[in-house]
Amino acid sequence: MTLGKLMAASIAGVRTTDSKGLRNESLPVSAHTASDLGSVTKLVATTSILLKLVESGTVSLDDKVSKYLSEWTSYPRATTLRDLLEHQSGLTEWRPLYISQRTEYSARQVIASEGFKYTSGRHYSDLGFITLGNVIMQVLATDLESAFKEWISHPLKLSATQFALPVDPGDVFASSFGDQAELKMLRTQMPYETVERAGNFSRWRTHVLDGEINDGNSFHLYQGVSGHAGLFSTAGDLLTFGEELLSSLAGNGYFRKDILESFLTPGQDPMQGLGFRSWEHDGHIEYWGHTGFPGITFAISPSNQSVVVLFSNRLLTKGVPENTEDIFGQTRIMMRNSYRR
Repeated sequence: MTLGKLMAASIAGVRTTDSKGLRNESLPVSAHTASDLGSVTKLVATTSILLKLVESGTVSLDDKVSKYLSEWTSYPRATTLRDLLEHQSGLTEWRPLYISQRTEYSARQVIASEGFKYTSGRHYSDLGFITLGNVIMQVLATDLESAFKEWISHPLKLSATQFALPVDPGDVFASSFGDQAELKMLRTQMPYETVERAGNFSRWRTHVLDGEINDGNSFHLYQGVSGHAGLFSTAGDLLTFGEELLSSLAGNGYFRKDILESFLTPGQDPMQGLGFRSWEHDGHIEYWGHTGFPGITFAISPSNQSVVVLFSNRLLTKGVPENTEDIFGQTRIMMRNSYRR
């Protein structure tokens, strides 16, 4: 587990793995140890690129998705980029498209034709951010990896952050025992019911995922490059990214202050901004950021001028994994205590 505070990162924990299973030795971690970010990709890549595209006037948050993706003209409700960023599109939360779809293009069509599930409310959706990634590629006429390098990682000098693979494969957190989490979701049909079934897929991974993307759709279908998951990064790079957000909110960073502030404003659901989610304490927003399924949290606290980066390989257990929200809840208490000193 790694924990960072702006300008003063403290490190603790181990990364205990080999390519076939757990070793008895403990390998240390540092600010340079990479981790699969899971859904933190939604924030560091997809949301950040869109923030810059809104700044430049290339897109508007209230543009309909159908303006960029023709298959969305038949979607049951008019849906905007803002709706997707706020998880208000009505799309189903998740489905293992890698089982039923052979290509990224067919998955794109199926999301629009079969993805509608809810008529109102916030429903956190991987499919929504896969779609936003498709919008970015359509708008910029390039692949998502190239867009991320041009608009985010190169300008911010995030040299240890990239899609699909860690920059240093010899210094990385292991994330889980293969695809066991998604396999269990399919077998139990919990927490989501899907038309796909586990028996219809033959490429389930059973080895320890060490330097491989954990998310099934990202790994099996999108080759590690998708709008919803696929980035590897380090605590050092994420602290740099968080510092840039705080500098931007002060008016002297890479992102335009007023646009970033609009992204950090609760929308139809009080816990959700544009791509960023929030955590409250005593009735006030304490942090903005995002969690990732492998056990990752990235958050900034504008009021405390701090950045928190939390890495854990919570899925690498034979028991029931601890909830990422609970892990971050413990971290927030610890951070609060440090502010009072």
